[in-house]
Amino acid sequence: MPQAHSLPAWHYKQLQEGDTVRDPIQGEFFATESIENSADALIREGIQNSLDARRKTSNTPWGREVLKVRVTVSGDQKAILPDDAIQFLSGNWEHLEANGNGLHISPDRDQHCTFLTFEDFGTTGLNGDPSQWRKVSGSENRFFNFFRAEGHSDKSESDRGRWGVGKTVFPRASRISSFWALTKRESDGAKLLMGRTILKSHDLEDGSTHVPDGYFGVREGDSHIVMPVTDEVTLKQFSDTFGLQRNNEPGVSIVVPFYDEEEITVETIVHAVIVGYFFPILSGELIVEIIGPDNELMTLDQSNLAEIANEFDHSRSLMPVIQLSAWSKTIGDSERFTLNRPPENRAPRWNPDLFPEDVVESLRKKFKAGEQLAVRVPMPVRKKKQDSEWSFFDVYFSNDGSDKRGRPIFVRDGITISDVRGRTTHGIASLVLVVDGPLATMLGDSENPAHTQWQKDCSHYRHKYETGVANIEFVANSVAEIIRLISESDFEEDPTVLIDLFSLPMPKKEDSVKSRKKKQKDQDEPESTSEDDPDPPPPKPKGFRVAKSKGGFSVTSGDPEASQPDQLLIEVAYDDRTRNPLKSWYRTDFDLQKMKIDIPPEHKGSTEVVSASGNQLLIKVLNPSFKINVLGFDERRNLFVRALEKESADDN
Repeated sequence: MPQAHSLPAWHYKQLQEGDTVRDPIQGEFFATESIENSADALIREGIQNSLDARRKTSNTPWGREVLKVRVTVSGDQKAILPDDAIQFLSGNWEHLEANGNGLHISPDRDQHCTFLTFEDFGTTGLNGDPSQWRKVSGSENRFFNFFRAEGHSDKSESDRGRWGVGKTVFPRASRISSFWALTKRESDGAKLLMGRTILKSHDLEDGSTHVPDGYFGVREGDSHIVMPVTDEVTLKQFSDTFGLQRNNEPGVSIVVPFYDEEEITVETIVHAVIVGYFFPILSGELIVEIIGPDNELMTLDQSNLAEIANEFDHSRSLMPVIQLSAWSKTIGDSERFTLNRPPENRAPRWNPDLFPEDVVESLRKKFKAGEQLAVRVPMPVRKKKQDSEWSFFDVYFSNDGSDKRGRPIFVRDGITISDVRGRTTHGIASLVLVVDGPLATMLGDSENPAHTQWQKDCSHYRHKYETGVANIEFVANSVAEIIRLISESDFEEDPTVLIDLFSLPMPKKEDSVKSRKKKQKDQDEPESTSEDDPDPPPPKPKGFRVAKSKGGFSVTSGDPEASQPDQLLIEVAYDDRTRNPLKSWYRTDFDLQKMKIDIPPEHKGSTEVVSASGNQLLIKVLNPSFKINVLGFDERRNLFVRALEKESADDN
């Protein structure tokens, strides 16, 4: 006769001889510069998992249910009394109070329990055998992946997630590194409740050592596996205690006890939702409800997203992109410019051949007129040892009328990839959408666990695709390159002026095929051994010097024996190894008129700025000892600087 289940409680295994002492670090995947706080991590990963778990339907154009997510924060106003919370924390306190468990500031047992809830509606719930304790090939089990697996996921290539660590954002948001999940399953209609705590390996007062993982549930006899709670009385008490809204709809309701109240507020949640998921909200695929300690309900949907974003200072800078996103939903293929296909079996590169002549002229006119523009960019996706698949991405941009330098917003399958390292633009609002299957899959494979970057060395990517670096750079630099190629500068070099530069030297104009042949012929001739061959003349001393500095460069006085320059024309661009950097510059890169031009106090009066505009700075030198600093450039990009001596117009 089977033994009865124990009462619901928290259970930890004791560390056995030969077991690995483990200090989990999965939460560190979400401690990056591009993840602003705990709210940002929780919203990004929580909604992403829910989007991937939506039920299939024929009632929407995208074939999935509209997802509704409800997030509630209790604050102190709605915190649970210790006596009401104790039944759900039974067996856990001795572990939460153990030395070396990894918690920094654990709450007291008699403290009111603040909590956060994250509920999704329109999803399948955590389907799968809850007793499964190891990977089973060919078996999809969301329950197993959510509670009993780390770094493992059954998600397909069409899903947003890859790494199987997204659920760690929930314990990471808790001061006791814990959460519960109540799920109603589409597959069998069952309701299950289970909890998990992730600590470090730790010792209790009785001298026993325990593994990091604790589970809330029931356990049969001497079995080590903890099973979910199915008792209807306990499930109702749990729902009532934490104010869950789920009735009989399939989905998941997650409760985070003692949540991080400093970083998780209504304001930070709203900001994270707008920045991370504005596109699926505007598409009508996602609705988010947020309830604060005062019980006021805020709903973010396609009808009010722009209005709410405009109310929040943190999200206001996203408004031009939100407007572009809304516009992208209204245009047809005839209003979108399509570029030529790049070569199929080579690394994709930006060059003028991608632009049909009539497209260039139309884009240039509309861009100069300040209109919104849409460009579709074909792109081959080549997996190793496989034929190419043609895919595409869409670029939307306009002049936003600001003076700010920034990067495009990149959206892959609805989620904002917030830290793509592409070229910056200046005064341009831009949105890059990746929704087509092959390209979305490839870029998804290149993402880090937090889904904030496309990385060429990502383990899911680097051995899977051809031309790895070029693929990412082609998409990441798309906005800046499109603007550059439709707005080529007519500036021509003056080869007769004296130059001083840093960064990679440009090829000499005389180094043509003809001149290289002549050099080779000269090298084949016997060397002259005459002692009368003159030594090459020493380099002419220069009265100025260009030097790199953090975020810019400086121009200082040079050789004391050189004559003092009257004026210096300084030209700047971001380095481009494939072409003349000065010809690659476009006003969206930067404008020297808006950069910081500084003359140190000890050199005051030594120079005078005559003009600063675009990528050219003209200064008048008034003293043999001078220095001027130019700052504010993108520190992640190399600068190309050329300084030319000029005579003052007054001397002509």
